[in-house]
Amino acid sequence: MSNHHTNLARPRRRSATLTTVTALTLVGGVQATGAPPADAAVPGLIRTTHPMTQLDSASSKARTPECPQGMKVVGGGGRVVGPAAGVIRLRTLRPVTTNGLSDRYEVVAVEPTGGVAGNWALEGYALCAPHDQLPGYEIVSQASRWSSVSRQETAAGCPSGKRVIGAGANILGGNYGEGRGLQMSRASGPLDITRAAAATDTASPANWQVVSHAICANPMGAVAESEVVHKRRDAIKECPGNERVHSVGGAAGDGPAGPLFLSDLYPSADLRATALRLTGIPADGLAVQAICS
Repeated sequence: MSNHHTNLARPRRRSATLTTVTALTLVGGVQATGAPPADAAVPGLIRTTHPMTQLDSASSKARTPECPQGMKVVGGGGRVVGPAAGVIRLRTLRPVTTNGLSDRYEVVAVEPTGGVAGNWALEGYALCAPHDQLPGYEIVSQASRWSSVSRQETAAGCPSGKRVIGAGANILGGNYGEGRGLQMSRASGPLDITRAAAATDTASPANWQVVSHAICANPMGAVAESEVVHKRRDAIKECPGNERVHSVGGAAGDGPAGPLFLSDLYPSADLRATALRLTGIPADGLAVQAICS
């Protein structure tokens, strides 16, 4: 049995995506990189990489970076490159833990409705830490209800006495070729819950849902470093001092033509920062987050 719990009941409705952007500041192959200082709260933290997919115009691409045996996934992310990268949106940023098999971080990116002419490629990352350094480790998942509405959001909470050390989100359902994408995947300031939001850029009768994943453990001194940035589609949030990032977060609102989406959201190779890029410049700013310790 894995330490992964999913609840399909819908939680109490939270504030809209644009509001939560502002609220952020208020409260494959395996290639390992990065080494934390001796006083890090998560000793042995590494980033593994599932290298780039082929550079082509396929409508959907996936990467599944894995953690070495004996390590648990605490975060991850995805990066899109190529001529069409600016319109590609992330659909899945999902941590998966199992007993007896390698933990992994599933990353899926898709083209907008109607596709694009240019080529693009996807690379995926997992952040991993030794299991014996993560007392109380588990993943709690919360899904919104199945619905055909154009926007959905949800939140997942850690059990009493535990705190969020990592986050993820993914979309389930919908019809193939419909451009649903994630607009938000991040933790709350107090690190008690994670939030996820998603939208579609075309009307559809198909039902779908968004899922938020909270990677939880006993308190270990982690802090959510967050910032709202205006008039840009990309941002970097660094951890202070010698701290290292063990999970990433980001949120987007709408642009002049409708919803904007997460296109890149990933930890830097040196584990010092979160990198975020959106599919456009949001009217109310973007939010970028690094969970550091």
